[in-house]
Amino acid sequence: MFCLPVSHHLTLRVGLLAALCAPLLAQAAVVPDRTRVIFEEGSQAVSVTLSNKNPQLPFVVQSWIEDEQGKKITTPFMVLPPLQRIEPNERSVVRIVKLPETALPADRESVFYLNVREIPPKSEAVNSMQIALQSKIKLFYRPASVKRERGQDLARGLALKIDGKQLLISNPTPFHITVVGLLAGEQKAKMPVDTVMIAPYGNTRLPLSQTGFQQLRVSNMNDFGGQTDTLFHCTATVCQADTQ
Repeated sequence: MFCLPVSHHLTLRVGLLAALCAPLLAQAAVVPDRTRVIFEEGSQAVSVTLSNKNPQLPFVVQSWIEDEQGKKITTPFMVLPPLQRIEPNERSVVRIVKLPETALPADRESVFYLNVREIPPKSEAVNSMQIALQSKIKLFYRPASVKRERGQDLARGLALKIDGKQLLISNPTPFHITVVGLLAGEQKAKMPVDTVMIAPYGNTRLPLSQTGFQQLRVSNMNDFGGQTDTLFHCTATVCQADTQ
C-alpha cells in the first residue's frame, strides 16, 4: 500500500481526489543532479541537469522559480526552458538565468526555490491514477561580498545559548544555515528536532530533550547537500564552536 507523503511535494491528477492511498509504488522518474543551487553574483546562468530514470516512458517536465513565500515569480530569475520533454533514459538541462537590472541585497544571501514537476504520459487504463511528482530545490543567490571559502564550515559562526529546555541559535552571518539535527555529549546522543533554515542575521529556538551536556554537535547542510557536524563546547548556558 502506498500513501502519499506531504514532504514529496506531490501533485495529483486523479478521478477521485479523496483516494490518497493506492496499491502502487511511486518513485520520481525525473531526478535533478543536486539538492540545492548556488547562484554567485557575476554568473550569467547556472545549469541543472535533469535525468529521466524511466527506461520506457518519456516525461514532460515543467520548471519554474518561487520566492521565499512560495509565490511563482518571473524576476529576478527565470528558468529556460520552462517546459520540455525528456525521453526514456535521457538527460536534459534547465538554465537558471538572472535578469539584468534586478537588484538583490548585497550584504547577505537571498533564497528562492527551483521547482521541477514531471508530468507522465496519459494513461489509457480505465479509472487509473496519474501522479505528477515535483521536486523543490533551494536556490541561493550569493553576492560577491559574502563569498564562501571552499570547505568553510558556516555553522562555526553560530551563537548558541541554552535557555531552560530550549536552545537559542543566533545566526550573525550573511548566509542561510540549515540545521538538521543536534547531537549531545561525547556519546553523540541524537535529540529529536525539526529541520530549520536560519536566515542571515536571524535566530530560532529548538527544543532540548536533555540538558547538562558539555558538548553539542550541530548537524547542518553544506553547499553540496552533504551534512556537517559542527562541534560546540558548552559551559553553563553558553556553547562556543570548537577552535581546532
